[in-house]
Amino acid sequence: MQVMDASNQNTGLLDTSADNIMYLADKADKMITAMNKIMQAALKITSEHDWTLIGGKPYLQESGATKVARLFGISWQIENPKIECDPEGYKTFTYKGRFGMRGQFIECEGSRSMKDDFFGGKPDKRKAVDEISERNVRQAAYTNCINNGIKRIIPGLRGIDVKTLADAGLDTNKISGYTFKEGSKGGTSKTESVLKCEKCGASISQKVASYSQSKFEGHMYCMDCQKVASSGGESGDSTGN
Repeated sequence: MQVMDASNQNTGLLDTSADNIMYLADKADKMITAMNKIMQAALKITSEHDWTLIGGKPYLQESGATKVARLFGISWQIENPKIECDPEGYKTFTYKGRFGMRGQFIECEGSRSMKDDFFGGKPDKRKAVDEISERNVRQAAYTNCINNGIKRIIPGLRGIDVKTLADAGLDTNKISGYTFKEGSKGGTSKTESVLKCEKCGASISQKVASYSQSKFEGHMYCMDCQKVASSGGESGDSTGN
């Protein structure tokens, strides 16, 4: 049986010596520190107007993505969109882009469809094609592509929660939001009466509903019930009981 020398780089074996492990641990710590600094800088350059809450989850809009890109020198080239149309006439727009930062490049896509709940509403009450703004869907697909590219280059921007934004100094009460209720027409609906507080039944706005979902594990509470929940009162039972 041949014994392979772990010190030979050509063997492909992992050097598990104490010195190498300590080197890797130190390097990992430095990388984590660097990534945290990048994340903090990325968040601090944005404002409340650069974010929106969709179903209680923060979503970085194009204005914020552009600020982050300028800060870190991220560049991109976006191809003309691929447009697919189903038999009913609903279109899906897909943009593909190439993103670069400090000599590293990635490719990613961004798509939006006229059938998305946000634009077309729920399947059982879907809007007709001529009721949906093609321009808005196309623009959303373009923004989605840019956001995806920037978030892949700076991975920490993916999966952001409201607490992270608040910790970075953003006033999350000023962030606009959308949420969806079964049977409603989707996030573009301005009808507030379809959204009700789960505790007292009061009508609540899109913004209040989405903010509540972000703070109370997906539950929709009015402002009064949110205050009770935050203080640990009866309405604060996040299980909804």
